[in-house]
Amino acid sequence: MKISFNFETSEFILKGAPSRPDERWEKIGPSAYQTKNLGAAVTYRHCADEVVEKILNHALNEKVPLPKNLPPLPFLDPHQRDGVKWILSRKRSYLAHAPGAGKTAQAIIASLLCEAPGVTFFIVPPSLTENWKREISMWTEKLGVWVSVGVVPLSSEKETMAQRSDIVIVPDSLLARDWVQKFILEKKKIKFIAVDEASRFKEAFSERSLAFYGGSNGEKSFRGIFQKAAHVVFLDGSPIPNRPMEIWAPTFALSPQTIDFMDQDDFGYIYCGPTCNEFGQWEYRGSSNEKELHRKLTRNFMNVVNEDELDHPERLRSMLFMSEDVRSLTQRKWEKSNLGNLRFSDLSEDSCGGELAKFRRELGLRKVPWALKYLRERLEDENESILVFAWHRQVAEALHEGLKESALIIGGTAMKERNRIYDNFQSGRIRSIVGNILAMGRGNNLQKADRVFFVEPSWTDELNKQCEKRASRKGRAQTLSVRCEYLVAPHSMDEPVMRQLFVKQKRVRKIIEGRN
Repeated sequence: MKISFNFETSEFILKGAPSRPDERWEKIGPSAYQTKNLGAAVTYRHCADEVVEKILNHALNEKVPLPKNLPPLPFLDPHQRDGVKWILSRKRSYLAHAPGAGKTAQAIIASLLCEAPGVTFFIVPPSLTENWKREISMWTEKLGVWVSVGVVPLSSEKETMAQRSDIVIVPDSLLARDWVQKFILEKKKIKFIAVDEASRFKEAFSERSLAFYGGSNGEKSFRGIFQKAAHVVFLDGSPIPNRPMEIWAPTFALSPQTIDFMDQDDFGYIYCGPTCNEFGQWEYRGSSNEKELHRKLTRNFMNVVNEDELDHPERLRSMLFMSEDVRSLTQRKWEKSNLGNLRFSDLSEDSCGGELAKFRRELGLRKVPWALKYLRERLEDENESILVFAWHRQVAEALHEGLKESALIIGGTAMKERNRIYDNFQSGRIRSIVGNILAMGRGNNLQKADRVFFVEPSWTDELNKQCEKRASRKGRAQTLSVRCEYLVAPHSMDEPVMRQLFVKQKRVRKIIEGRN
């Protein structure tokens, strides 16, 4: 970041700003601004200096020595032992391990071995709190360590918040609540914070992210809860769900030196395939310089374990084209007029709305009868166990109704009921589970499945892969590959969307795994 003065135009030029200047500054480039207002320049210089000083003070203390009496941990796989050491030797780190690599175990064990004093917080999606409780109980017993575990509830009743717990599980949906912020920040010492499904913090200015990183959104300001912790680790098998810009916020907050202290615009201009829209504004929806970004991320911040390094069964992905065009006449006309104008490379769950979302849901419902006929044949004739995924709740419910002996998991399914269904599936008492992707795509082991079938895929392929990995996990016979099928309605929006999903997959693998 640099402020200079142009004597010919009497303007201050600001380059590499850590945040957007106010309206007194005029943007002249992807990361450059100009103003003639001396007061604005002085004020911004002062604020910018404070930000840079804070970042530098934090960044210079990233490495820490490993505990002297670190046990050998023979019950872990080699990549897991390396992951535990990676976490404990850094104040801030990111485990980008493929689904099924045991990230939860690594975080729990690292937290128990951490020698710093204070409370441990696990920040997790609400649907995974029970799963984390189970894992903590299992690993504390294995290590012979006793700890008390509490879960932050939905209300602000402090007596139920396990004030004296050694480990506290926090649903990330509650993170921005005032009483949750106060509960965490009032702790004198925080020794360890792990954030599960960390890609949920990819948007720098969402309330959830601001509560964790710190910052302001309108009239509401957050102090940022992670700064007090001796160790912070992010966990996600898919750190970049769609595009490189999604990794900027966690990297800049936790390890800014990794990306040379680049602000969002500088990062976007170099690594996110910048394009100028019709209004003259820069957009960072693409990808560029992938190999360079991979080197920066993995040098000292991000520990990567890709799927090929795991002893997991192979996943065979394929598209299954329906034998009929099930679209309504209205949808055919709309797609003919509008699909040619869509940039499918930009499509994700965040960008789907309006007429596009309406026809996507309609298409999903129209695919159900064909899907049911196919699934019944496989269940009856092939004696398979199948996981069936859909994006919309209504589609999942229609599939469940048509498969009489299946179980259903959607957003409102209680955790106790989910665990009962999973146990029944793994024991063979039921042979099919229908679920929507967000409810059933993470946090469970279903190696019994022979086939993973998508009636509606997510438009973010990393979510699809998380679903596939429910079946392709450690504990399944290596010789038994998992067939992952995507049902495609011919000539519909399904075709270009699926093609683009596989293009995005290659882009992400370049950055995270360093592959061509």
